[in-house]
Amino acid sequence: MEIFKLTQSIKKRMKMLHGSQKAEEGTIMQRESSAKLKRKRHNKESVCTPLPSPPALLKTANDTLISDFDILSIYSDISKLNAIEEHLNLLYRPFTCFVKSRCNYKLFELECLLSNTRYEPHKHPALFVRHTNPSCSLRVYDNGNICSQGHSYDGAALGAQCFMNTMEQLGYSPMFYHPKFNVVNATFCMPFGINLENFNGEYSGDCLYNPETHPYLIYKMPESNIKVAIFPVGYVYVMLCSNPRCTQKVISNILPLLYRHRNVELELMSKRERELSSGDINFKLLWENEFQKAYQDTLKYLKPQEQQGQQQLDLKL
Repeated sequence: MEIFKLTQSIKKRMKMLHGSQKAEEGTIMQRESSAKLKRKRHNKESVCTPLPSPPALLKTANDTLISDFDILSIYSDISKLNAIEEHLNLLYRPFTCFVKSRCNYKLFELECLLSNTRYEPHKHPALFVRHTNPSCSLRVYDNGNICSQGHSYDGAALGAQCFMNTMEQLGYSPMFYHPKFNVVNATFCMPFGINLENFNGEYSGDCLYNPETHPYLIYKMPESNIKVAIFPVGYVYVMLCSNPRCTQKVISNILPLLYRHRNVELELMSKRERELSSGDINFKLLWENEFQKAYQDTLKYLKPQEQQGQQQLDLKL
């Protein structure tokens, strides 16, 4: 009997222990389920109301932080202009005028007669001349070809014409025959690709786009003859600007349009891959020569008397 009572009491204790273990497991399960619910609610809230992401900051080689807003307002903050130009690989071209004067020059004599000249035939076959009014630099060849670089198209052409006037006083008979100007004024490369189809769809009236024949899009700036050639990898040519201020204005106006039509697929490419896809220096010079041939006849130089007449006509209109 005593043994039976002991076994009964042991069974009761075992049941009580088993029940307490079940109760503890139930409370643990409840705690885990409540924790899971809290996590789900937190995830839903985070998905529905995401935190505002800060603007992307780019660190340049000079440890200067620039954002997309700084690039869009490129010329507003001069302290960051150098870093932005380096980031975009922005290169300006000097305004150059090429003239065939149809006259043979004696460069050794000209070096002795003219001031601010340098002639070193063992280094370069041209005579270098510096003009102050207008401010420009000239390269004069013995066959009569003249290359003048100035701060604008008019300044470069006027510098070549002033040099020819000086040559007439020295007994030469040069002719200001058919001046030609460089077409490309600046080049830069965006840190992302451009969706040319969407760009052409929005500005179809101002665009020339035929991907079957040319891998670029030509965008004509409104109310001007200035053109911008845009490649899908983000490389851009600015053409037919008359002075540096005009070039800067075109760049600041085209940047928001390029950002609006950025290509998300090409955006995942690294900087090295974008540089490889945009081509080497020979590739860029090849297209620059193509644009030079296509648009060099659109730039016309008016002599000072003709410029005054054109201004008077504009005032009458």
